[in-house]
Amino acid sequence: MAFWDALGAVLCLGSYMVPVRFSKLKGMAFFPPMALGILVVALLFLRGSLTQLTAAPGAFGLALLSGVFWAGGQLMANAALEQISLAKGNLLFSLNSFLNILIGLFVFKETAGWEALGLVALGGALLFAGVGWVSTVEPAQGQKENLKKGIPLALAACFFWGTYFLPLKLAPRLNPHWDLPPLVFLSGLALGGCLPGLVFWVFQKNKSLEGRSLFAGFLSAGLWAAGMAFFLLAIGSLGLARAVPIVNSNSLVYAAWSLLVFKEIPLAQTPKVLAGTLLALGGILLLARA
Repeated sequence: MAFWDALGAVLCLGSYMVPVRFSKLKGMAFFPPMALGILVVALLFLRGSLTQLTAAPGAFGLALLSGVFWAGGQLMANAALEQISLAKGNLLFSLNSFLNILIGLFVFKETAGWEALGLVALGGALLFAGVGWVSTVEPAQGQKENLKKGIPLALAACFFWGTYFLPLKLAPRLNPHWDLPPLVFLSGLALGGCLPGLVFWVFQKNKSLEGRSLFAGFLSAGLWAAGMAFFLLAIGSLGLARAVPIVNSNSLVYAAWSLLVFKEIPLAQTPKVLAGTLLALGGILLLARA
C-alpha cells in the first residue's frame, strides 16, 4: 500500500499547481480561490475527521499550524512560478527534501548511522547538480523568466515546505492521546492552509473572483487534498525522511507539463531538462533510502 500511496501523491501533487496556468488570477492572487476550494473540500468531505480532531484541541492546533506553514510555502511558490517555468520551479521546490530528511534523521531518529549520512550527502549532491543544470536552461521564445526573483521565492517555499510537517510529527510525542490516524490531521491541515489565503483575499484591493479563476482554484484544491491524503498515508507507512523525497519525484510530472503542454522550454533544450531532472530524481531516490 505504501507504494500506491506514494504514487498517488506524486501524480496529484505533481499536477495541482498546473491549473494556475489557466487562471486569469496569477501569482499570489491565485491563492484566494484555491484557499476557498480547500475550505469547501474540508467542510464537505472532511467533517468526520474534523470532529475527531477537534476533540483533541492540542492536536488540532498543531494541525492548523502545519497548514499555515504550508500556506506560506504555497504563496511563495505561486509567486515563483510567475517568474520561472514549472520545470525549474518544481525542481527548486524539491530541495525541501533536505530539511525533511534532517528532521527525520536527527529529530525523530527514523534512521541513523554513517550509511544514512553518506546517502544524504550523495543524494544531495546529485539533487543540487540536477537542479543547477536545469536552472541554466534558456526559456522558449516568448517566455520570459526572472531568475533573480524566482530562485529566492522558490527557496523561501522550500523552507516552509521543509518544515510544515514538523508540528504533525511532534503531536504524538507531546501527548500519546494525539497519536491519531494520518488522515484525521488532513482536516486541520486544510483549515490552517486555507485561512492565510482567505485573509490575503480580504486585504486585496481587487476582491473579484471570476468564474475561470474559481474553477481553476477549486480544481487545484481538489488535486492538493487528494495528494495530501496520499502523502500523509505514505508518511505514516514510510516515515518523513523517506516519504518526502519519494513524493518529490513529482518534479518529473511537472517537467512533463512544462515541456509538453505549456512549451515553456525550447524543444532543443529538452534533453538537457530531462537529463537534469533524472539526475535530481536519482538524488531524491538516494535521499529516500537514507
